Amino acid sequence: MKLQEEIVAMLNEGLPLTRGKLCVSAVRKSGRKAYSLQYRRKTVQFVMAIPADELEAYRKSTERCRQFLDCVQRYVDMKTKESIKAIRKEAKAARGKAGRHAAPERMQGKTIGA
Repeated sequence: MKLQEEIVAMLNEGLPLTRGKLCVSAVRKSGRKAYSLQYRRKTVQFVMAIPADELEAYRKSTERCRQFLDCVQRYVDMKTKESIKAIRKEAKAARGKAGRHAAPERMQGKTIGA
């Protein structure tokens, strides 16, 4: 449950999480770089220009979002593994109840089709 607690702690911090990545959109003649925030949702790409004075805040926010999404992905992977184990255990138990040499339905006096 450590991952769950880590996810909740990240959400409770209340710090901004910004989806996407910062990309250099242009290089001025003076050598200064212009940045944009880019991300894709389904098939639509979103691009937003970032002012130079807000660049560092966006860097921190996108990094927090990346860490949060990585944590969520690890949690989903962990739950998937647990689910697979539980399903296999359940299927194994069901096979054990049926018996290894159980007769098929048609041999137990039941008709399959009319």
